[in-house]
Amino acid sequence: MKFQDLVNLYEEGRYEDCLSELEVFLVLNPQDIPPLILKATVLKELVFQNEEIDSNDLSLTDFQEVLDIYQSVLQMDPDNEEALFGLLETTRFFYKELDYGEYATYIDRLAIHEDQLENVCRFKADLNYLHEKYTESISNINELLSIYEILYAHDRINKCAFLTESLLFKTMIMRENLNQDQQALTEFKKYKNDILSNNVLLYLDIGKLAFQFNDYEMVGWCGLKAVLYGNEEPEIDAEIFKFYEQVIAELNAGLEDKQCIYFVIMVQRNFREELGLDLSDPLIEAKRYIDLYPDWFIPYHFAGTYILEGGNYEEALPYFAKAVQLGGFSVTIYRYIITYYEVHHVLPEILSWPDDSPIDYYNSGCEFSEFENSIGSPILDLPLLNFRLQFFERAYLGFKAYFHENKFDANYFINQHLVAMCCNNYALALSSKRKYDEVIVICKEGLEYGTFWELYNTLADAHFEKNEYEDALINYHEVLEYDLKRFDFPNYLRISAYITKCEFKLGYIKEAEERLAVIAQEYDELIQSAEYADYEEDDLFVTRQAYMEIQNARFDLINHRGDSETLKDWQKQLESKPDDASNWYMLMQNYFQLGQYEQCIACANNYEATKPLQEMALIDYRKLHYLRGKSYLLTADYKQALHDLLIAYESTKTTLEEEESDGDFHLVMLHLIRTYYHLQDWENVIRISEESAELYDSENWEEDDDWKEIVLLSAEASFKLGLNDQAKEKIQTILKLFPRDEKALQKKKEWGSGWFGWLKK
Repeated sequence: MKFQDLVNLYEEGRYEDCLSELEVFLVLNPQDIPPLILKATVLKELVFQNEEIDSNDLSLTDFQEVLDIYQSVLQMDPDNEEALFGLLETTRFFYKELDYGEYATYIDRLAIHEDQLENVCRFKADLNYLHEKYTESISNINELLSIYEILYAHDRINKCAFLTESLLFKTMIMRENLNQDQQALTEFKKYKNDILSNNVLLYLDIGKLAFQFNDYEMVGWCGLKAVLYGNEEPEIDAEIFKFYEQVIAELNAGLEDKQCIYFVIMVQRNFREELGLDLSDPLIEAKRYIDLYPDWFIPYHFAGTYILEGGNYEEALPYFAKAVQLGGFSVTIYRYIITYYEVHHVLPEILSWPDDSPIDYYNSGCEFSEFENSIGSPILDLPLLNFRLQFFERAYLGFKAYFHENKFDANYFINQHLVAMCCNNYALALSSKRKYDEVIVICKEGLEYGTFWELYNTLADAHFEKNEYEDALINYHEVLEYDLKRFDFPNYLRISAYITKCEFKLGYIKEAEERLAVIAQEYDELIQSAEYADYEEDDLFVTRQAYMEIQNARFDLINHRGDSETLKDWQKQLESKPDDASNWYMLMQNYFQLGQYEQCIACANNYEATKPLQEMALIDYRKLHYLRGKSYLLTADYKQALHDLLIAYESTKTTLEEEESDGDFHLVMLHLIRTYYHLQDWENVIRISEESAELYDSENWEEDDDWKEIVLLSAEASFKLGLNDQAKEKIQTILKLFPRDEKALQKKKEWGSGWFGWLKK
């Protein structure tokens, strides 16, 4: 057996087999160091796995064979890195029983290996501490703390974990062995930004130490940390209550410290019933602190929160408005938005956003998303999206600063998977803005923190929207690797529909048709199942969206076969599912393509009647009004055309910059100008024509047939209003670029009679 085979046995956890094979191997290779090191490692694992020995009762004798191997290796190679490290690590908790000088020598020999500097400091700190050399141990820990600052500068979780471990070791020595309580408190304050622990008793212990030296800001900080990680075990919460009573006593005696007050407010909010507080008027304390600190946002925030939880939006709004004005939390912004909306039925303007931790911005963004979904509509979609983007962008930037710039207090709840989820939410908001290049960058960054199917899906969607179908297909298949069919069937159908669309775009027509047939059948089976009958509204919504994507895939494949079959196929779909809005939507598009405008209008009306507004995507909402408006225009129903085209115009204009939809906006304006012209609304013909001219200029578009028509209609409108010189100038503008344009020449001839100035131009 080769040595690598032995390593494989170890890595598979087959320690007994590995040891047996090692014994045979070492008979033939007794002085081969790597197998000896491996044997020591295996023996150590077997000691820890021995069920007959409690790990707390282990002694040096339990590791004697391991130590003998390391010593034998060091006789052959005195500076062998693995043997020195193994010996020192194995005996680390038994240094007190060992010879100080001998083990100091081992550590010095390990120090020649540059990559072992961190371990050298750890071993020295332990060795000195267990031999009661406390000052030397603290010196070693200080060196270790400096190493962690550099070594893990861009790895916040490991850095904070290691710093916290060493800090607690250092302060323990200070307090228990050197009687340096105040110096210990100074150390806690120095590193408080990096203390990573969810141990409530640890924070309360530091808080009691702060009490000894009247450091009330630190007292409040420790109390807030205890509340953050508490509220789970009655015994632990009881300790928080004792600490709270101590702080309350100081406040009642005249202490004025904001951190302590903030802690007290948080305890009163989280433990009202447990503390036996008066539940009839939760604002008593908040109003007291508003009077004491009128320029401090925290009491306003909590006053508004208590009132909001009681359902009184109008009374809560002034408190939230004041809290936002004074700074606020990210959640203050969220509660202000929902309160303002409930009172005024419009969304507020947020002039400034507070500095807050990334996890709080992330949580507020998730809460806001639920609110957004509850009131969302094509009309409100953009302002709501802009708010959501702010929450998740600030969370994303905050997480980057947390991990890579050491900003914000260490938080036990922040982990890499949370950052990956934040990247996904931020990317989804950017995707709604059509910023697909940014989406791809953020998704790929998120995948470096953690992988989950939603992130792959967002990345795939961005590639799809950029017409990068091969990249999209790769990532959609990554999604299906998560066995989506088993645990999230509606999303499985949606992803499968997108795979079908990718296959179609890439020319794999047969594969796309086969996949469409399968998922269409799976959808039919789903909606007829008992499971579907129990779906909640959220699941029903996702399922309807999935079917819409199946329909879009079907639309591509049906149109590929030609118009003669298209209507028949959609009519069959409608007959089988008459209440499904997506069938009306597809027929609306199809009738428009065929020039059957009255049928297009009828299908648009049915789609609008069967599709709730809050479930209608902005692009579908816009297309509905644009196609129906243009159909009314082409059937000479100009008043109805104006109604729909104005909706399409306003909707497109509000998202023009974000969505870069200038081409769509131009087409809407063209048909709107035509409609105003037929309605003889000359002022609006001129107004929209001027807006069109600005668009041509800002986008550096070449003058084309649409441009000529718009300028000509504007010229006629000017003439109708008696603005003859303006009308003639517009005709001359056309003729400068298109000197043979028949319509412009005709107007020049009609309007030129009797005006010599016109003839000279």
